[in-house]
Amino acid sequence: MLQRQPINAVLSNGNTVFGRLLSVDATQITLKDTRNHTHRIPVSELYEIVYDDNRDIVPPSRHAGF
Repeated sequence: MLQRQPINAVLSNGNTVFGRLLSVDATQITLKDTRNHTHRIPVSELYEIVYDDNRDIVPPSRHAGF
């Protein structure tokens, strides 16, 4: 679903890598950034992946009280 989509991979150390998602497996994700560099990021180093879904739908909050 997200393959070829532009994403921000936020790492556990606070760094962010922006690029298009090329592949995902159980151990790593692979991105290609805007300078055409490939980044292989271990899943163990990922904090979150941020992307636009372009559906104009705001999902309900997962946090109580909001």
